[in-house]
Amino acid sequence: MQEEAEDQWPGCARAPGAEMRTAPPADIFVPLTEQLANVRRWNEDRGWGLPAAELDAIDITPRKHADPLVVDLIAVYLDDLSIGKGRQLDGVRRTCDELWGVAAEQQPNTWFWDWVRDRYDPRPKPVRLLPGIIHWPGVRRMTVDLGAHWVPGQHIRPSNLRGPGSAHAEILAAAAHFPRWARAMDGVSVPYIWLSGYQVTHPEESTHLRLPGLAWVEYRKTLSFTVDRTDRAHSGWASPEV
Repeated sequence: MQEEAEDQWPGCARAPGAEMRTAPPADIFVPLTEQLANVRRWNEDRGWGLPAAELDAIDITPRKHADPLVVDLIAVYLDDLSIGKGRQLDGVRRTCDELWGVAAEQQPNTWFWDWVRDRYDPRPKPVRLLPGIIHWPGVRRMTVDLGAHWVPGQHIRPSNLRGPGSAHAEILAAAAHFPRWARAMDGVSVPYIWLSGYQVTHPEESTHLRLPGLAWVEYRKTLSFTVDRTDRAHSGWASPEV
């Protein structure tokens, strides 16, 4: 069956080292039909302003992938938002903040790093896109490799893996659509995730050295949105690609 899938989907061959992985749980993803229903609901509840015609045009035809961590998902990229007094919240930060808010609602507990002098700050997340990645507002079906660059037991350093194909908002969309996937992260069958397409802009002078990460902390039953350094190597982590 695996060979048949690889023949049918030659662009989705299993990643190097995939034979060393433990199979992920079978029920951690949901079909595109359910994802589209999610986006319609979130769009209405949160006032995203996505046009109905754009949602209606999304292709929800199922596809097979040889690698169980390669998934099709419906990702949202929001436009800039006026926040009064002539100020604008840029679309990248708005998208990150909104999708994290949705993902957090699906979990029993969440934690987000306190990014201003170790005090809670409710402002939208201090992120921007990696140079070479363009923010195009809208809603689109994307194929994302949630296990890219992950080899169990091998230490990898995100600074060596980042590029124009690095995932960003797509990861938060995945966490919103697939809460069971987020809770399955253990670094063994499902890797922890670097959001390598983002740069952290606080403090500004360290932007090129920091990136967000997403991990499930089992003993706390908490989904953690944290910050890591790009020059540190860890095992059990993936740097997903679109």
